[in-house]
Amino acid sequence: MVSSDNRQTVIEILENATSQDPACMARADDSLRIWETRPQFHAILFSIFADRTLSMSARLMAIITFKSGIDKYWKKTVLHAIGIAEKELIRPQLLSMLDEDAPQIAVQYCVAIARIARWEFPLVWPAFAEELASRVHVIAHELDSSVDGNRRRCYTMEHNALYILHLFVKMLCERKLARERQALRSTAPGLFSVVAPIYARRIAQFNEALHAGDSEGSQELLKSIRFCLKTLRRLFVHGFGDFESAATIVHEFYVATVGHQAAFYELFSGLPAESREADGCHILVKIILLYGKIHLEFQKFKAVRFITTPAVVPLLRWYWQQIQSEAPQLTAVPLERSGDIESPPLVLERLVIQGLELYRS
Repeated sequence: MVSSDNRQTVIEILENATSQDPACMARADDSLRIWETRPQFHAILFSIFADRTLSMSARLMAIITFKSGIDKYWKKTVLHAIGIAEKELIRPQLLSMLDEDAPQIAVQYCVAIARIARWEFPLVWPAFAEELASRVHVIAHELDSSVDGNRRRCYTMEHNALYILHLFVKMLCERKLARERQALRSTAPGLFSVVAPIYARRIAQFNEALHAGDSEGSQELLKSIRFCLKTLRRLFVHGFGDFESAATIVHEFYVATVGHQAAFYELFSGLPAESREADGCHILVKIILLYGKIHLEFQKFKAVRFITTPAVVPLLRWYWQQIQSEAPQLTAVPLERSGDIESPPLVLERLVIQGLELYRS
């Protein structure tokens, strides 16, 4: 049980840590270094972060300090490791704040959960992947059936849940031991079967929002599509030892990416120049290039399967068309007209490079 007196003391320290007074900040930093090795400190930090009645600065400082403490003290073999009882107090609450809508706080929260999963999965918390996938699945269906008043919250929850899943899968893919690689391959089919249908639904909903002129909805859907792609990319390339025996949904996903990339690029090419600096357009560019990463990694790690996949022929043909049409413009010289500099049409240079790398390999 967390002491209310200790909690209030930590809140005051966190508030002081965000002070503009250097001396006050220095004293708060010294206090945090003393507190970070005490029992229940990290449980207190999480409870402060989860308390939306507190100031944003205190909550942000709490989750940053919590994340830092995970790196230092979650591993059970380190000095002053977080105790089992405290971990059991924290663990059930971890996925309770997926509706966090402050971007800075949400990012720190998602990263903290992924870092706990790095130490806990699969030996200590074997059900983590299943629990997270279940939350992603439920949230996605809540979003599909949501009304306007609740839709923003549902989007926030989906983005946070998908971001955590992306970080978790990325961590699994970085592991090298045979036992850890097996954990990835045993988890990948279930995760893929959850995320791929969400990706397909968000693509369809994005097309509907685009035709309806719903710019806000389109941007939120682009964020979901990007997070889905980041996860599916790694699962597709690294999650299946025997690619030939992978489920049909895996092969259908890759075939669909070829057409989706071309459609997104056509959308980008048709945008007026003044729209290309908007946040939604930046996400659009990242999505287009994400497809390229999928193709390049598929070619690198599954070369034989890549060559024999029928979808690769139209893919390479499409890339060659972009190389022919876009590459000459990369060397175009801006023209000066009436004192204004008219730049050449914006070209996705990295897209051209991705195409050239596919042909080179």
